[in-house]
Amino acid sequence: MDIHSLAPRYGDNYKIGYIGFSFNDASVVSHGIAYLTRWTRMGAVKVSHALVVAGDGVCVEAQVEKGVVEQSLDRCFDDPHEHLFFRKPRGYTSVIGARIAAVARGQVGAGYDHLLIAAQAMQGCFLGRWVRAVFGDRPDEAVSRLLNDPNKWICSELAAYALDSQPEYRDKGVLIKPDFTIDPQELFEDAELFCDWQDR
Repeated sequence: MDIHSLAPRYGDNYKIGYIGFSFNDASVVSHGIAYLTRWTRMGAVKVSHALVVAGDGVCVEAQVEKGVVEQSLDRCFDDPHEHLFFRKPRGYTSVIGARIAAVARGQVGAGYDHLLIAAQAMQGCFLGRWVRAVFGDRPDEAVSRLLNDPNKWICSELAAYALDSQPEYRDKGVLIKPDFTIDPQELFEDAELFCDWQDR
């Protein structure tokens, strides 16, 4: 897959309701997340964070420090170390996009789910992979369900929830799993949910 850098142009290469995925090559945390989720990576693109486009230069995302916030995308656009990829949901219309953004906006002010991110980190380590190889996905889901706070979010869970709340995408692709078990890389890779790169 060829990857080309494009200047962000709202209404052209990203729109309301698109899902953004990022990786910061200067961040230890970003590298750590990418390492732990490498099992679901299918190509050269690493991602460690997910967000929902909420308008021109605006997103809704779950941040470790602040919880769920609506804020400018300038921090991504202006940082030379930040690699941001936008994925267009299949069958996208501006109406669907507005609904996706509205669901994400409805969670602004909620906290960050630190215990859930710890559960996902455990699943990505070698011991977690061994448990999955022997027992399947059930232990992962059970631990995540136990530690998940339904009133708090991690980034990929919020993006998955915003998509899964739409009848067009409910339980399709990776969304067949509980939203709180989905990591940024596996959501990014889902060809059933998102259009090909060339289709903006």
